[in-house]
Amino acid sequence: MHPKGAAVKIKRIRIRTKDRFFNEALAVAKALDRGGKPAHLRGEFFESLEAVRNVLTEKRLELWRLIRDRHPGSILELSRIAQRDFKSVHRDVAVLVAAGLVELWKGKGRRGDTRKPKSLADALMLEVA
Repeated sequence: MHPKGAAVKIKRIRIRTKDRFFNEALAVAKALDRGGKPAHLRGEFFESLEAVRNVLTEKRLELWRLIRDRHPGSILELSRIAQRDFKSVHRDVAVLVAAGLVELWKGKGRRGDTRKPKSLADALMLEVA
């Protein structure tokens, strides 16, 4: 899947309480006010495991894997590979984009502009803190 020696991009999915999230945001703001450089937090944050499950359903994870592994040229091609209705796939891809797991690139298709989905990670890591 990856060329030998290539770095694997891991997307962190973190579960944090609202209080902890706001405390970390406050610490970042204070560091900026002091002229310091705050620690950069990478990943996507959710409030609960239930919230993660609502976004990362089995069907959406399947689409993310197909995007990562098969590199479809459009959402229509992805829907054909997944053997799912275009409208449902389009909606699920929009959720994956909003979650920061996929981005859409403009491309040219036979009928005009297309939107090519591209995975932003090779692997996902769930972190509960």
